Amino acid sequence: MSDAESKNHLSIFWDFENVHEDFGTHREMTERIRGAGTIVKAFAFADWSNRQQMAEELHNLGYDVIHVPDKRDNAADYKMATYIMDHMVHYPETTCYVMITGDGDFKLIAGAIRQRGLGLWVISNPIITASELTDLATRYTDIQSLRRISLDCPDVGDCHERARSITEMRHIMGGKLQEAVQTISEAGNKPGIGNVKYVMASLNPRFNERELGFLSWNEFVGWADSEGYIVKEGELPGTILKLPDTLSDEMSKLSEENREAFEFLVRVVEEAIDEGTPFTLPMLNDELQERGLDISGVGFSNLPDFVFSAESRSLVRVMPYGEEEVVVLPYCRVDRVREWFEKNVKRFFGESVNVPKDLFLEKIRNMILENRSTLPQLEAYLQDEKIRQDYQNILDASKIPFLPPYQMTLTHVLLGKGHKCKETIIKVNEELSPLGITLECP
Repeated sequence: MSDAESKNHLSIFWDFENVHEDFGTHREMTERIRGAGTIVKAFAFADWSNRQQMAEELHNLGYDVIHVPDKRDNAADYKMATYIMDHMVHYPETTCYVMITGDGDFKLIAGAIRQRGLGLWVISNPIITASELTDLATRYTDIQSLRRISLDCPDVGDCHERARSITEMRHIMGGKLQEAVQTISEAGNKPGIGNVKYVMASLNPRFNERELGFLSWNEFVGWADSEGYIVKEGELPGTILKLPDTLSDEMSKLSEENREAFEFLVRVVEEAIDEGTPFTLPMLNDELQERGLDISGVGFSNLPDFVFSAESRSLVRVMPYGEEEVVVLPYCRVDRVREWFEKNVKRFFGESVNVPKDLFLEKIRNMILENRSTLPQLEAYLQDEKIRQDYQNILDASKIPFLPPYQMTLTHVLLGKGHKCKETIIKVNEELSPLGITLECP
């Protein structure tokens, strides 16, 4: 660490409901911040009532966990903004503010920090980050980059790498630039030239404009504009990137091939879950080659690049497995879980149950992932007559008429995955303890 870095005094303000990952990522992020200087204060803001385990984990990492009941929209944002303004007055030793958020509502606070000549380090998911924040930041970190497992190609078996000319790779990356612009626009954010760069890197972890023969990001964007991949509007640093009104047949074909390759990957990974054994990377590498998927055709030189790019798109998740291996699991987004509940909530949980809030849907999504399951599997478990009978037997033995939807869902998934009754109720009782309910086996 340089002398300049060692003199940094950083204060962390975390909009947890806007930006969060798994605990391992939170720990890595916190260690990275600590390595940049001295921590003055660290706060994490959210409605913690249904995140008790995470609140305890963040407290153990050194955060003051500020509970903001979710009774109105943006309540945590307002509380965090108040804390930052108060901090500016009472902690003048802070030289850099670390804001873990992508919410554009913080642009005025961020501007005030910069006007005082202070550092601003923004950490977020760039896809859902307002360009005003990344434009103001003196340092930016994609939170997803902190959780990627480092893998070299020899670790995943026979990785074939196909050499391509610079001209071919420029063409492919021009298409991926279009995808980055479109992704930001679909998230409701402004595709500023700086923000697009972060999203481009997030969706394509090995992207490097210098390997394409460009001296800088701006030179690459200028080339893409001249070739018709995107349209630049406005002068730097406020340049906005847009898609052309019509895409050429060649560009449309590349976009379609890219989408189909990711859909094929997800289908293969889901099939492995349905058959009971998730793919390790070597197994997945062999399977994709056997089934004829040419990932080099859509711009990826090896399997890790392809899989991590799919992970950035929230299509799959790379998870540790055993001591040295990892597995690739399906990863359904919250909006997909919401669609499932809108279709099935009355059918499985009763006429009086409404579609839950996003916090609950996210909890369901994480539970499915942690138990190496899928939404179709969940639906199958809820309909399976034997599992339904085992569930009812547990309710009868416990002398309770029903369980809340999350605990009911968890019970069905655990039984469906082959867990015995005792093992199942231990895990479910952990979730029921705040409600004062205890399950018993027949």
